[in-house]
Amino acid sequence: MGSVDSLAQERREKKGPFHPENNLGGVTMRARWMGIGFAILSSILLVGTARAQGKQITLTWTAGGVGGGWYSMAGGFAEVIRSAEPDIVIKVIPGGGTVNPALVNKKECELGWGLPFMNAAAFNGEEPFKEKLTNLRAIAGGMSMNYFHFYIAADSPLQSMDEIFGEKKPIRLALSPAGTSEEWVFQKVLEHYKTSYKELEKAGFTFFHGNYAQQASQFKDQNVDAVFTFLALPGASVTEASVGRKMRLLPFPKPLLESLAKYGITEGKIPRGTYPKAANGDQEVVTATAGSVITTHKDIPDDVVYRITRAIHENLDKVRRIHGSLETYKLEDGPTGTGIPLHPAAEKYFKEKGALK
Repeated sequence: MGSVDSLAQERREKKGPFHPENNLGGVTMRARWMGIGFAILSSILLVGTARAQGKQITLTWTAGGVGGGWYSMAGGFAEVIRSAEPDIVIKVIPGGGTVNPALVNKKECELGWGLPFMNAAAFNGEEPFKEKLTNLRAIAGGMSMNYFHFYIAADSPLQSMDEIFGEKKPIRLALSPAGTSEEWVFQKVLEHYKTSYKELEKAGFTFFHGNYAQQASQFKDQNVDAVFTFLALPGASVTEASVGRKMRLLPFPKPLLESLAKYGITEGKIPRGTYPKAANGDQEVVTATAGSVITTHKDIPDDVVYRITRAIHENLDKVRRIHGSLETYKLEDGPTGTGIPLHPAAEKYFKEKGALK
């Protein structure tokens, strides 16, 4: 028995070249080839459309120091967004509170963490920024309160920031590099005490600048006596340092908090039990605090920003699991505490959801 193709060929030969079923030059065969051609063309168009629709969008998010809350949270948000919008891929890079606005303003990074007081200073061209960074926009604010931590070895005889900086009693201090928000605020702390790096160094102070992991390592290895840092609670590097060496958290004095208030920095409290290994871990510690803002560039397409805003706020259960500081975040917090205007697409989303009038 022959194949299907050979039997069909035999039947065509018997019926003749001009039979309707075998009309190689007639309407039926032309229609058949036209149909095949149309099907092929349609397939090509469909594949092209699918590829266009599925084109990967790669964005860069400038966060904070490696090992810090900002860095890990940005990675968590990237995963939440990717799970909801598979074609949006976000790469996280180290950054800082004072460098992020400039990177986003120049669109060298499409996304960045920001702080209300630094955002406002950047937008208005105030210290430490040399020009107005008016391309900055916000996607969401009020997102994770960050707390200043000043911790010192538990066996140190020094008991307060007034004693250390006001009376210039020398210590070896670790803090973040220049260009980070905490280092900028540390300079404001020194201004409150009417002193400077130079004057303190003359008095015998030494300063180590490094990332969060390095700060903790220097403290554990007893290369520094104290650390000044700015992290969401609980700060991983602070927890790490407390496990390696007994520490004590020092409160921020009321006059210092009043001085910092003019920069949009508010009073906060590190709850008891946050750092159980600390010598005073069972006590509430008064400190300074500020929230986090997801910033972007004004020219990032509305569709992209809207999808990111939607992905975050329609998956708040996942967002709250990213970090302990996000457990209380809710939709209504999004339009608040940004320090800069909302991106129009984010504003549209919040209005649709009733979080903004």
